[in-house]
Amino acid sequence: MNCIWITVDSFRQDHLRCYRPQGTSDPTGKSLLPHTPNIDRLASEGLRCDRLRSDALPSVPCRCGIFTGRRVFPRRGVPARQGEEINASGWPTLPDEEVTVAEHLARHGYVCALVSDCCHLMEPGQNFHRGFHCYHWERGQEQDRWQSQPLPPGRLERYLKEGTSLSDPRVRILAQYLKNQMYRQGDEEFQAARVFRRAIEWLERNHTHERFYLHIECFDPHEPWDAPNRLISLYDPRWGGPHLIYPNLWKRDELTDAEHHHIRACYAAECSLVDHWVGRLMSTVERLGLAENTLLIFLSDHGKIIGEFNHYGMAPEDTSLELNSVPCIIRHPKRELAGGRYAGWLYHTDVTATALSLLGVEPKPLTEGENFWPAAASNAKFRDHAVVGYQHVLSCWQDDWLLLVDTARNTTALYHLGEDPHRGNDVAARYPEIRDSLQRRIEAVMAAP
Repeated sequence: MNCIWITVDSFRQDHLRCYRPQGTSDPTGKSLLPHTPNIDRLASEGLRCDRLRSDALPSVPCRCGIFTGRRVFPRRGVPARQGEEINASGWPTLPDEEVTVAEHLARHGYVCALVSDCCHLMEPGQNFHRGFHCYHWERGQEQDRWQSQPLPPGRLERYLKEGTSLSDPRVRILAQYLKNQMYRQGDEEFQAARVFRRAIEWLERNHTHERFYLHIECFDPHEPWDAPNRLISLYDPRWGGPHLIYPNLWKRDELTDAEHHHIRACYAAECSLVDHWVGRLMSTVERLGLAENTLLIFLSDHGKIIGEFNHYGMAPEDTSLELNSVPCIIRHPKRELAGGRYAGWLYHTDVTATALSLLGVEPKPLTEGENFWPAAASNAKFRDHAVVGYQHVLSCWQDDWLLLVDTARNTTALYHLGEDPHRGNDVAARYPEIRDSLQRRIEAVMAAP
C-alpha cells in the first residue's frame, strides 16, 4: 500500500462544508459558506476525525510530532540554532536521535518524497528532509529570503490600510512575501498551485514504484492570505479597496466591517484554493490507477484567529475552537469507515502511528502515538481528553470543557464550549471540581518523564 500525506497550515475546521455545512462559525461577522467540494468528497470517502489536536503548537512543534510520532510537549530547553527566523520557546529542531517516518518507511522498501513550501522546515539545522529519497522546496512563502530585488514604488501600499506605519517590523514579512511573488504569472503560480503541481509531477514520474510515501507540506492557507481574485470574489464580490492579505498588522477594532469582511474573504479564498488543488491531486491519483492501493491523509496543524479576541493570527492566549480545531480525514484504499466520523480525542502523533499500522509496517522506534483505527471502527473510546502546550499557555480539553492555564500570567480559566463556543465566559469559580480535575491532567503530563 502507498501513502500520500497532505499537511496544510492554518486550516480551520469550520471552513470545510463537510465539517460544518451551515457555514463558518464566526462571532465577528456573517457566516460564510466555504466552497470546498473536493475535500468534502474526500471526507465522504474516508473517516473524519472531529477532535484532533496538536500536543504542541505552532507549526514546527506540530510537525516534529507528525514526522516522528513522538510528543513534543512538554519537552523543553531546545537551544536555538543559527539561521532560524523564529527563536520562540517550543520551536524545536528535529532531534538527531529521532527516527523519522521517512527513515522508517525507507527501511521497509518505500520510496519517500517530500514536497513543501513551508520555509520553516527548510531553515538551517531543521532537518525535516531527513530520510526522504528526494525533496522539493517550493520557495516564496512568508519571510522566505528568496528574492531580494526592491519592490516597485507603491507596490507595498496596495496591500496596506491607509495610515499603516511602514516601520512596523511585521511589514517586513509582507514586503518579503511580495518580493517573492513579483514574477508570478497566472493562477497556477500561486504557492498552493506550485506545491501541488510539483507533487502531481512526482506522482506521474514515480507511481510505478512498488511502494511510495509522498509527504506534501502546503503552507496555505497560512497568511498572507493571497488567492486569485476569482476566488476572493466568491466571498466578497464588491470589494474595491487595498488587498489586506496580511491582517496581523491590525487589530479588529482598527478596521471597518467591510475591511474585516474582506480579510475573512481572503482567508476563505485561500481555503478554496487549497481545495481546488487537492482536487487536482485526487484526479491524478485516480487517473494513474492509484486510488485502490493508496492511503490518503489530509490534515492541518492548527487553525487561525480571524478577528476573534480583537485581532488576527495565533497568539498562545487564543487557544480556542477557532485556533485548535482542525480537519483530519483518512481515506483507506478499500474505503474502510468511508463517510464515518470519530469523536475521540486524538493527537497528530496518533495519526502517524495509525498510518504506519494501516500500511502494515511495524511500529516505528520511539513512537508515542497510538493506532486509533480499531477504536474508530467499533466507535469505542480511545482517549477521553487532550493536553496541549503552546509556549506559556497550557490547555486541557475534555468533552465540552476547556481549561486554560497561563503560566506567564499565573491565571486559570475554564470554559464550557458547548454553551459558550467562542470562549466568552470564564466559569472556573462556578465549577471548581471540574477546574481542578482538568488541572491535575495537565500536571500529570508535565510530571511525566
